[in-house]
Amino acid sequence: MKISLKWLSEYVEVPSDVQAFCDRLDLTGTGVEGVERLGDAFDHIVTGRVISKDAHPDSDHMWVCQVDVGEANLGADGAPEPLQIVCGAKNVEAGQHVAVSLIGTMLPSGLEIKPAKLRGVESFGMICSATELGLAKTNDGIMVLDSSIGELVLGKELREYEIFNDDLIEIELTANRGDCLSILGIARD
Repeated sequence: MKISLKWLSEYVEVPSDVQAFCDRLDLTGTGVEGVERLGDAFDHIVTGRVISKDAHPDSDHMWVCQVDVGEANLGADGAPEPLQIVCGAKNVEAGQHVAVSLIGTMLPSGLEIKPAKLRGVESFGMICSATELGLAKTNDGIMVLDSSIGELVLGKELREYEIFNDDLIEIELTANRGDCLSILGIARD
């Protein structure tokens, strides 16, 4: 089971030294298998806004999108330029704020984002779903961002948002520790 330290800190005081906290949990009999820094997985993944969505000329299920990523993509004149991204998600729409993997991004799955030509149309990035970012599946399609994560700033890396900058502790639960099957149970420990 994975526990968010931010959620846990709403119930108990969590020390800034994560390893010391994990050692304390181990002493209670709650085995800690590992700690994952969530923000580390979001390198070069930025907030973007879909400007336009047009049908792909050679596909009935892909879209050619123009995506504004602010300062993350500057033209020769130093002004922000939109990226052309080919997307196959059914739920992509103009006006949405989305997570965009830039060229050179290494996704948690090991996929490196490179310039590509999809059925003859160039694509310079990827609009990501939650699962492509290593998060839990929230819907079928891309992950749409809203103000619940904070002020949406075009080009801002996801790891700079507090919600994506968290430590996840993986806990080994044994059959006799049913009391630890929730964040409140871990907080009691």
